[in-house]
Amino acid sequence: MRIAVCLKYVPDPGTIEVDPLTGVIAADRLLYMLNPADESALELALRLRPANGAVTVFNVGPVAADRLLQDALAAGADAAVRVWDESLHSLKPTITTILLAAALRVAELPDLILCGGHSVDRGSGTVPALLAEHLGWPVVTAVTQFEIQPVEMQPDGSPVLRVQRRLARGARAESEVSLPAILGLETGLVHLRQASLPNLMRVKHIPIPVYGLEELGLSPPDLHFPAMTLHEVMPPRPRARVTFTPDSSGSVQERVAQILSAGVAGKAGKIMEGGAPEQQADAIIEFLRQHGFLDQAA
Repeated sequence: MRIAVCLKYVPDPGTIEVDPLTGVIAADRLLYMLNPADESALELALRLRPANGAVTVFNVGPVAADRLLQDALAAGADAAVRVWDESLHSLKPTITTILLAAALRVAELPDLILCGGHSVDRGSGTVPALLAEHLGWPVVTAVTQFEIQPVEMQPDGSPVLRVQRRLARGARAESEVSLPAILGLETGLVHLRQASLPNLMRVKHIPIPVYGLEELGLSPPDLHFPAMTLHEVMPPRPRARVTFTPDSSGSVQERVAQILSAGVAGKAGKIMEGGAPEQQADAIIEFLRQHGFLDQAA
């Protein structure tokens, strides 16, 4: 089984400092790290890899991202590919997924693609779904757990993933998806294993292949993802204000009083003090009769 893992190089939140005068992030103090959700994806891919399988990691980013890919190789990945071109000025999810889909085709499509569900910088969570759209594959997002069902248990003999995904309010749903497929994994499922020092030293001298637009068979116009065009902004219609209308059967004084009070009837009450309990009970009954809550005594 061939597994591909999409990795992203993101700013370390602990190193973000804002200039108090300009409000601009200090880029010279910013450090980068592997996106936490992608760490879980890489570790799960390494655990899932069979004896004759391979794990390939992909990244869209500048040359500084080579360190990220070298760390993935040191952790146990079999190959790494970086996608970049000097003409790229934006790494929006729409552009990133076009580049990833082209790189996956050039490097031979795998059987399973694992992605982090969300990144700590943008957090849109759209990469797995957009990538599945470009490849025409099924996708499952918000995955918290998955396993491959034995092939002999399937009617057609094709591999099937049993997936558990997170729903709203802590609920969980289980489903099955046939390979090839794309999974968007939640953050913190597992922690990436610690690479040994010999592996870290070895990968420092391994060149990372880079795919540009020419190698991918793309041109700058191919990256112009169709976007919605704003034609008109229509604010919601304000709710009609309800105007109170007095009762026409009342007298002039009653209608004027209703208009002044906007139809809110005043509360009528009476405080009774002292007297025996029997006398207070008789007074309450009389009060209810006067206001129509009880029938008048014969």
